Amino acid sequence: MKDKIIVSVIGAGGKMGTRVTNNLAKHPESVELLFCETSEGGIAAIQARGFSTVATDTAVPRSDIVVLAIPDVLIKTVSVGIVKMMRPGATMIILDPAAAVAKELALRDDCTFVVTHPCHPSWFIDQETPEARKDYFGGIAGKQDIVMALIQGADSKFNDARSVSEWMFAPVANSYVMSIRQMAFLEPTLVEILGASTLYAMAETVNEAERRGVPREAAISFLSGHISILSAVFLGKIPNGQVSDACKVAIGLGNRLVLRDDWKRIWEDDVLDKAIATMLHPNDPKI
Repeated sequence: MKDKIIVSVIGAGGKMGTRVTNNLAKHPESVELLFCETSEGGIAAIQARGFSTVATDTAVPRSDIVVLAIPDVLIKTVSVGIVKMMRPGATMIILDPAAAVAKELALRDDCTFVVTHPCHPSWFIDQETPEARKDYFGGIAGKQDIVMALIQGADSKFNDARSVSEWMFAPVANSYVMSIRQMAFLEPTLVEILGASTLYAMAETVNEAERRGVPREAAISFLSGHISILSAVFLGKIPNGQVSDACKVAIGLGNRLVLRDDWKRIWEDDVLDKAIATMLHPNDPKI
């Protein structure tokens, strides 16, 4: 790795851009950081943090690594112009696999393209401070893992992108490398189509418990505590962990009353492709 990597962040004033630039700015000995932002609010937010912005057409041609910290729905249009400005041998990092899987990310044969995404702090990670335990998103004090994939390009460039990604989401415990399609099965399939929807249903069920007179905090405590132990059992964190026979019967009832009988179809390739297309273009749903 070079002594100093020139990194430009496109969308540096947005929510994710703010998070990653805050962390990259902690490495002035390793990173020359260029803030690129077009919105007035984003520019003002960057200046309020004590930084200045650089025009995209100035920053990108200089950069070793370009981080595209913009919403997925904009990548199809924005990436075209950005990729054209990249110097040969440069690397682009995107923060979600959807656009790459949908082939909406502009590419160039003489550049490297990488996707990275945080796992967010797991309740199975032993956080060492109260601040870390309350960092639910990660990137401030809570240790978390990240997942990464090489879309195309050189392994040596990927190694630099891996270092930058670990700085962006620090403190990072593990960075797991896989294919972009495997990443897409993690999100949206694993954590959004199934995980987020079932957890949303749980939150709605807490509301229903409260409506029926159950103290809300008692319902939250009961649900979150049981989710913690059930996760430990089902994910193999407790050796030989088991649930009761009655719980097994209840799970069978839940599979019929709450989940569709064919819910595992979400792991089929065509469902993944249609789901991503619909998420990127909700006005033209494919599923």
